[in-house]
Amino acid sequence: MTVTENELRALLRAEAAAHQPDRVVILNRVTQTAMRNEAAARGRGPRIRIAGAAVAVAAVFGGGGFAQWALAGGPDEDRPTPPPPAVTASVGPAVTENATPSPSGPVSPSTPASRSPGSHRPSKSVSPSAAAPATSAPVTDSATMGPLWSDGSVDVGGDTQASSVVTIRTTEQLTALEVTIRVAKTAELVARGGSQQVPGASVNSSVTEEAGALVYRFTLSSGDTLAAGTYTFFARYTYASGGRDAGADAYTAAATSGSGTALAVSGAFG
Repeated sequence: MTVTENELRALLRAEAAAHQPDRVVILNRVTQTAMRNEAAARGRGPRIRIAGAAVAVAAVFGGGGFAQWALAGGPDEDRPTPPPPAVTASVGPAVTENATPSPSGPVSPSTPASRSPGSHRPSKSVSPSAAAPATSAPVTDSATMGPLWSDGSVDVGGDTQASSVVTIRTTEQLTALEVTIRVAKTAELVARGGSQQVPGASVNSSVTEEAGALVYRFTLSSGDTLAAGTYTFFARYTYASGGRDAGADAYTAAATSGSGTALAVSGAFG
């Protein structure tokens, strides 16, 4: 029986395709051979032993693919060269890694998309209503402090005279009190003394001329006290005919309550 070259090649290709190498048997043989030659290979470096084992495994696993490529046809035939079969040798359990799908390729519906551990999660936005409200600074009234209240006014007595009046009201006993009225210098301003309405206590008063103002002071005498109530202090003066602007005038009052708390109020006459 005569077999042509083409038939022989076809038979060889069929045998090569049907051949299924037994990986367990091959690995056992390689291991036994390595153990038998261990004594002889001890004199060689570890790199030579590893390289020799790698060559042996490559020869065993790659032989089938090389033979199949050789029998696929001669150089005169225009046939695509089949790639060698991929053979994976594993000693331990196989570890499977999730492959990242290509951005341009479709994602299979049966495979749920998993979030990468390093993927970025969008931060939650905070609405203005959820933010803590800004606390506004408390509005302080310099004319009032604790039990002490004050007010400034101008009592005009004619075309060229007037009085700057300071009213003090307290809801607690005071053991000390000093009221100061500053009348800014204007044309022909002349001090006409000070007076007060403080029943039941002694008050010392004085008028001095300081830089740009007449200063009236009313001081509660040492040892005296003021009960809760309303008290009035007057700074009298004259000025040039035609009226006077009191916008630069001011007053202050410093007191001590019966419990020892220091109190201070101030204001203007404008």
